[in-house]
Amino acid sequence: MAVLPIYVSAQVQFVSRAEVPSEWDDRDYLVLPTQDGTIAFRVKAKKGFSLEQRLQYFFTDRELRGTQVYEVPVKDYFDLIGFDLDDEYLYTLFQKGESYSNEKIVYEINLTNHQVREVKLDNILEMELQEFLIMDKKAILMGMMDYRPAIQLLDTETGSVLTVQGVYANEVSILQLRKDPELKVFDVLVSKRDRYKQRSLSIMTFDMEGNKLREVKVEPENRPDLEIVEGILTPMDDYSQVLIGPYGQRKRDPNMGVYFSRINEFGEYENKFLTLADFQHFYNYLPEKQKERRERKLARDIEKERDLVLPNTLVTREIVAGKNYFLVYNDYYLTSSGRFSPRDMMYSSDFYRYAPLSMRNRVVPGGYPWYYPGTDVMSNNEYKFMAAQFLLLDREGKLLWDNSLSLEDVTTTNPGKYGEVSFDGSNLYYLYLDDTKLQLSYLHNGEIELENEEVDLVLIDEDERIKDTQGESLSLSWWYKDYFLLSGKQRIRYLSESGKEEIREVFFMTKIRADASLMKEDEEAQ
Repeated sequence: MAVLPIYVSAQVQFVSRAEVPSEWDDRDYLVLPTQDGTIAFRVKAKKGFSLEQRLQYFFTDRELRGTQVYEVPVKDYFDLIGFDLDDEYLYTLFQKGESYSNEKIVYEINLTNHQVREVKLDNILEMELQEFLIMDKKAILMGMMDYRPAIQLLDTETGSVLTVQGVYANEVSILQLRKDPELKVFDVLVSKRDRYKQRSLSIMTFDMEGNKLREVKVEPENRPDLEIVEGILTPMDDYSQVLIGPYGQRKRDPNMGVYFSRINEFGEYENKFLTLADFQHFYNYLPEKQKERRERKLARDIEKERDLVLPNTLVTREIVAGKNYFLVYNDYYLTSSGRFSPRDMMYSSDFYRYAPLSMRNRVVPGGYPWYYPGTDVMSNNEYKFMAAQFLLLDREGKLLWDNSLSLEDVTTTNPGKYGEVSFDGSNLYYLYLDDTKLQLSYLHNGEIELENEEVDLVLIDEDERIKDTQGESLSLSWWYKDYFLLSGKQRIRYLSESGKEEIREVFFMTKIRADASLMKEDEEAQ
């Protein structure tokens, strides 16, 4: 897995590549970023009729120079259902069979000396696990029991278990669980419905002993006609946080725009609401004539002071927090389940319903690496993705610019996040997979410079050729700065030392760089 020469395409650089042998039917490696590079791991059964299976893993640095593949024996009949990194340790959670009450085991792997410790999960609740996080050698287990959410903390060294109080209740859904290793706390973002059927968001912060440090209830103050039901919580910054997401009218239209709530250290907050009237370039994803027609109608609605409603579903997928800004990435789509996504205990952005444990932030366009029991809640639905919308807000929630990129009405059964974003304050690169090709868009200071430019997958070694790419294995993620990481399985055609054509099957990782200067060089060359 040596570093090979850089190959430059018209819009992106394929910087470096790592490969390990992998058969076409093998499970894919899951790739996680580390401080120094990546770690990739998977479960693989031994050949033949043996049921014996092993957890395989290897590392790379940021240039994708890799290590050998290490192996850890794991118990037969157990499936990998969760994972997390904590400092120099990889934790993998296995469950025997599909029943929530079945035996569970955590393997703690020291990534420095490769020592393995087995931790049995005894005395935990019989719940449908939806999240597994590790912090300071304590496991945070979140799931559903009797249609109510529950959170338990397991000390992996002593085996002691405690149940976090204040979470298990009727009419509550957990939307986000976020650990903060610096402050040694974790946040739980929940949606609650009171006895009057009104919904609100609450942010609960706990320490690792299960003590509730604070609870902030976020409501559209002075606007009883509005309802806030979803959102994404940013990390703490000087003990303040920001919550951003879609909002709507109570019992009527769930999609009216985006709210911004800045919460200070005392739990005080102020909401700002952005509507279609604020989004000057919302309809940029449409062909010119359709765009002009929609904008004329919008101008009439504003003039007549009508309620401004988004006709389809807007979902906040990601917030990039800079020193003095927040970039908000929303997907805009139409779902076959009806005009709007249902709002009562069902949420458009609730990845916990679709993604395996610890996968909610690593959703891949081509489908998830695997499914866990309970993911078929809305499996019959189709989603037509129309646009990726971007908002740049200042620290107080003032809109600096907005724009929308066409997603060309691609229809999929996958409701998850559609693309990946790199943003440095001025340059925004948006990259997504379309079958076995990449699509690249580029915005500079909010202006679209490039939209849906198709990029073929290439090898860095020009003497080799791609014979096949397994589309469903491909996974794309933003890595760091303006670098993205693409992984999956391929068959590679090459010449052996004897000059005979050979084919090898591999799992690969490719480091990809999007760079505006490359686009300028390409324009000048033309």
